[in-house]
Amino acid sequence: MKAYNKERIVTIHQMLFEMARGNFNSRIPLSSNDEELETLVVLINMVAEEMKESIFNVGYVNAHRKLQFIAQSTLVLDTSFSIKSFTPEIAYFLGYSESELIDLPLAGIITPASLQQLHDVLDVNVSSPTTIALDFTPNEHLPVSVSCTIGRLVISSEIILNFVTPARKDSYRPLMYENENEKHNKTRKEDALLIQKLYDYILAHLEEPLPSLKVLSSEFGTNEHKLKDGFRHFFKTSIYQFYNDERLKRAYFMIEHTTIPLKNISVMNGFNDYPNFSKSFKKRFGFSPYEIKRNETGSTSIVED
Repeated sequence: MKAYNKERIVTIHQMLFEMARGNFNSRIPLSSNDEELETLVVLINMVAEEMKESIFNVGYVNAHRKLQFIAQSTLVLDTSFSIKSFTPEIAYFLGYSESELIDLPLAGIITPASLQQLHDVLDVNVSSPTTIALDFTPNEHLPVSVSCTIGRLVISSEIILNFVTPARKDSYRPLMYENENEKHNKTRKEDALLIQKLYDYILAHLEEPLPSLKVLSSEFGTNEHKLKDGFRHFFKTSIYQFYNDERLKRAYFMIEHTTIPLKNISVMNGFNDYPNFSKSFKKRFGFSPYEIKRNETGSTSIVED
């Protein structure tokens, strides 16, 4: 096998490992080679993109936790696009009480562009159900794009929106700010977006040295203090500790499930030399990489002394 193809296969393995761990942010760079391997690369990138869009559609910090999906939800609107009825889970999804939602104009829970899109669809197609993506604006949350089916009831002017809402296990708690001149806390959704971008950047570059805090803050258009404190606020750890833990966990996963040489695994996870990798690995897990018994089935056990 050509050396080039071997390198591409290793890259594909890395990508699949990340997807297996729930990280869909990585992408394999395309090359100019016209071959079947590049077709596979394109397909893997497409799958990762589709998985990211379909699973992680909540627009705030998401630590690649699994989302549970519940039964289809329904909104009933009158001709003036005010909410007349709905299924109970919508109140939780939108962050409002049931009494607050009744008679609330739809403009209060979707973006202006989505409202216009809905008007356009109903003006053109008033009989058969149509599916479009609407951007909902939950209370104190970032917008969430949801695929909705729009239709009307028989012998009625009421409009029906059907869609599936993700059930979140963890509520979003934005960064809070308070000083002597403020007696109330201000939520900052942009902080969540900033830290999400940093989180995704780290996971997508585990094989590379972590840039300094100064370089990272410049890269993300903020200051070192906000980046450092913001990350600790959301993930209860430092940026470097998170980076180091994640690459060691990925290395452990690769040792468990592949026969790639340990030195190669250390390089693939951003360690310049094997002794440094082995030392960090033992400090993190309590045993050295070579103590893991590797076999073809992918199961592992610790070698007895």
